[in-house]
Amino acid sequence: MQPTPSPSPEPTPAPAGAAPPAAPYEPIVELIRTQRQNAGYALTVLAAVFLVAAVMMVVKGQRPAGATTTATDKDKGKDAEDPFKALPADGAELTQSNRSDYWVGALGMALGLVVTGSGAAYLIVGLPRPTEAGQRREARVLVLLVGGLLGAFLILIGAWFFIRWSDSLVKWLDKGDIREAKYALYPILMVALGGGLMMLAIQPARAEERNNTTIRRLVYGSNFGLTILILFVVLVIANAVVAMRVPNRLDTTSTGFFSLNEQTKQLIEGLDTPIHAYAIFQEGGDPVADDVKRLLNSAQDVNPSKFQVRFLSPALNRDEISKLRANYPMAEMSREGVLLVAGEEGATARNRHSFIRSDEFGSQTEGPDGRPVASFTGEQKLLRELMFLAENKNRPKVYFTQSSGELALSPAGGRADPRRSATALKSYLEKNYFDVAPLTFDVGAPAKVPDDASVVVVADPSAPLPPNAVEAIRKFMSEPRPDGKKGKLVVLAGGAQRGADEKPLKLGIEPTLGAFGVQLSDRFLYAVPSERADPRDRDQGARVMLAVINPEAVEARNPVALGFANVERLPLLDCRELSVVRAPTYQTVTLLSSMPGRPTWTEPVYSPSPLKTWIEFDEQLQRIVQSKMSPEQMQKQVDELVAQKQISRRSHDLAVFVSEGQGPAQTARLAVFGCGWFVSDDAAGRAQGQSTSTWLELMGATLDWIRDRPPLPPVGEKQYTSYMLKPGYDSSRLIYVPLGLGLLTVLGLGAGVWVVRRK
Repeated sequence: MQPTPSPSPEPTPAPAGAAPPAAPYEPIVELIRTQRQNAGYALTVLAAVFLVAAVMMVVKGQRPAGATTTATDKDKGKDAEDPFKALPADGAELTQSNRSDYWVGALGMALGLVVTGSGAAYLIVGLPRPTEAGQRREARVLVLLVGGLLGAFLILIGAWFFIRWSDSLVKWLDKGDIREAKYALYPILMVALGGGLMMLAIQPARAEERNNTTIRRLVYGSNFGLTILILFVVLVIANAVVAMRVPNRLDTTSTGFFSLNEQTKQLIEGLDTPIHAYAIFQEGGDPVADDVKRLLNSAQDVNPSKFQVRFLSPALNRDEISKLRANYPMAEMSREGVLLVAGEEGATARNRHSFIRSDEFGSQTEGPDGRPVASFTGEQKLLRELMFLAENKNRPKVYFTQSSGELALSPAGGRADPRRSATALKSYLEKNYFDVAPLTFDVGAPAKVPDDASVVVVADPSAPLPPNAVEAIRKFMSEPRPDGKKGKLVVLAGGAQRGADEKPLKLGIEPTLGAFGVQLSDRFLYAVPSERADPRDRDQGARVMLAVINPEAVEARNPVALGFANVERLPLLDCRELSVVRAPTYQTVTLLSSMPGRPTWTEPVYSPSPLKTWIEFDEQLQRIVQSKMSPEQMQKQVDELVAQKQISRRSHDLAVFVSEGQGPAQTARLAVFGCGWFVSDDAAGRAQGQSTSTWLELMGATLDWIRDRPPLPPVGEKQYTSYMLKPGYDSSRLIYVPLGLGLLTVLGLGAGVWVVRRK
């Protein structure tokens, strides 16, 4: 028999005449229930506030970007001295606001207007419920809807502003700019207030969740929505913070093809004027276009507040491209390329702008095997255009002296000797926005360096400079110019320069160089030939100095040394040693030194065959060793012979930079190289497939440094490489084996699910 279950205890009935349990006191609910009209008017006032705020946001968002304050004449004169801080053409300072921020703010105010206005209309126009319980239920639902929606909108807009102003968090935490803290804290405060408002709005409605299915669903739905929003915001903020600390791209190529150079990042980080890049490319498999987009995205990641990119398709964005062509008619925009605009977005052609054609981002050179090699030169081209815009599109004028057999800038009657011409250097500098001009001095006539000269270059002369040229250069370097500045000089003194007596050539400007603390050696410098080298190369190798960046220049933070610090060895032909002497008010730093540990020797007269001269020296040593003199006499003669040749393993100074002044006021004045060959066409022809030879990049960086501008860093080779499968591979297996494995995986998973469900 089954045991009889004991009966459930009956609930104890309430005593007759007892009052029902009192409802919990809720101030907001009771205020809405008892003061319905006044609560509606209060929501109306709040809706009016949202309306006014929305109108203000729209007005500010439509205000044209441009002049808010006008620069004074004094400010214009000051900034004119530094093109990197030049004002726009109309002398107006650009505002830091962004239209999209105002539009998003206006959208948030409009949403608040809709929510509060709807609540106010319901309270004022609608009729209250007949019972107190119904009125309380109505008030709780109203609080839940109005407060919950306002809180949700506040959380979403706060998250958007946090992402939009994430660069302010970096400036505050990484760079210590306390003024940027508010742009990082305001969005977080909005999210916190929105979450608190939603939680408070949910609490009154909990009293009805057991009695009303609809309210219970609203409460649970609001809780679920609040949880999702908070989780979403936490994930977004966490990802944003992590993205600032951890790079979002991993470049595994040995050449760093997909990474920006460190100096490139520094230049983009230091932008003062906003740059807007409009990339106009067709969608398709053009590798150069894809790499340009990657380059622009990487630049935007470095400084998103100052460098912003927009990609346009000639097929899909015709109206916008036509508008750009109308706004910037001088840009000579072709079908594809990148338009760079310095200034706020939406301004007209008065902003400085430049257009880079798509074919300027790549180049083709002849490889070692004679086949064309494609290279990507977009990073260097982009940087040079940015510097050109920063300098207000003014080309610095560089004069090359041409009166004493210097390297020729153009072929004179027929084909020029590549060892005595610098046409490749001239072309390289002109492509990089330098204005190159010859400077000749007529013998006996008054001579003067032109007032528009940014730099004067004396490039490997084969004869002494005429006296009037020497005097003109001395005045150029020592006397202030009409603009109050002093001259800047680059001297390339090669070791092959020799006079009629076969001794090192006296240029005539040695006293001027000495006044800056630089002296040219009076002996020719050679390297001891390597016994392991091919006999045919030993004579040439004795004339080559393997130059390295001097560590002291890197420690001194010289920008050229920092830019070329990764260049292991730079071969220089026919070098002349430099020495540094103390000079008041001038600061000297050795940029290039010969590779330490490599033995060298010097000669007082030029040796047409260094290998033959070294062999003769070696034979002299052998005769002394094989002689019958005493060990003391033998050692004495060997020491004398070694001293005559000045044989040593020490480093020799091959390039010296000189600056004037101290600290931030320091200005570059002089650069002296003990080699002139590296800028010749002969050196440029030995680039062996590189897009631009390192020698020319070194000269370009030197000219940037001496003009007190950030040198353009050497980007290095970024050549395209084609990879092909080895002959004989099975194409059918390559296609069908992955498909079969995928199908087998799907079938296995399906069978496993079926078995589990059957059980």
